[in-house]
Amino acid sequence: MRRSFIILSLCFIAVSACAQDNGRMQKIAQQMAERFTKADINGDGMLTREEAKAMPRVSSHFDEIDANHDGQVSLDEIRAYAVATRQSKSS
Repeated sequence: MRRSFIILSLCFIAVSACAQDNGRMQKIAQQMAERFTKADINGDGMLTREEAKAMPRVSSHFDEIDANHDGQVSLDEIRAYAVATRQSKSS
């Protein structure tokens, strides 16, 4: 009985930690989207190299983020780059 309680408690702790991490990631994604919208001066849903200067990390990795090499970055390209970078750091 005690062993089952310990296992159940550890599972609850793990689920709670994942939920907190997920909430933190959602907040970061929301903040990034807000910063992207502010940087997107012409409102076309893309950042030029000049517009990206408002987001220093995007600007410094612009060529890496610009997956289709069209000279602009979309919010989806930024997200994909962030996920790939995070995965490569955890490997």
